[in-house]
Amino acid sequence: MQAEARIMRIVDPILAELNQEAEATRRLLDIIPEDKLDWRPHPKAKSLGELAMHIAILQGNVAELGNEDIRDVSDIPRNDPTAESREQISRTHSESLEKAKQIVAATGDQKAVGGWQLNKDGQAVISMPRNAFWRTVLLNHFYHHRGQLTTYLRTLDVPLPSVYGPSADTNPFA
Repeated sequence: MQAEARIMRIVDPILAELNQEAEATRRLLDIIPEDKLDWRPHPKAKSLGELAMHIAILQGNVAELGNEDIRDVSDIPRNDPTAESREQISRTHSESLEKAKQIVAATGDQKAVGGWQLNKDGQAVISMPRNAFWRTVLLNHFYHHRGQLTTYLRTLDVPLPSVYGPSADTNPFA
C-alpha cells in the first residue's frame, strides 16, 4: 500500500519560514546587552529595548491582525511595551511566535487567499489577500526590523552570530 501524497496548504510555506527563521532571531535576541536597552542610535530611532520588543511581539500581533477580514487603524496599538530584560524579550518572542504559528496553521486555503483590508476612517487604505499580507508584514516587515537589530548590535560592538551565513564575528562553515 502506497502512502498518500500530502497536499501542501497555502499557509504551509509561511509556517515553514516562521520555523526556519526563529532560530536566527533567537540568536540575536539572546545577545542583546541588558545594560543598553535604553540606547538609541538617533533621537528619532527606537531604543534597543523598544526595537527588541517590537521584534518580539510583531509576528503574533500581525497574525492576529491578519486573522480578521477588516481592521481599522485606530484599533491597532501604537506603542510596544518597554523591555525590562533580555529574558522578557526572549519569553515574549517565544509566546508571539507560537501565537503566530497557531493562527496561521488554523487558516484554511479559502481564508488564506481571501481578502484582508485595513481601513482608516472607514476607507480602505490597504487591501490584499490574507496570505499576501502575512508574507509582507508577518515575514518581510519582520526581517526589516531584525536587520535593524543587527545594525544596532554592530554599532554597540556586540559580536554578531550567523543569520544567513558567516558574519564578521562568526563563521558556521569554518
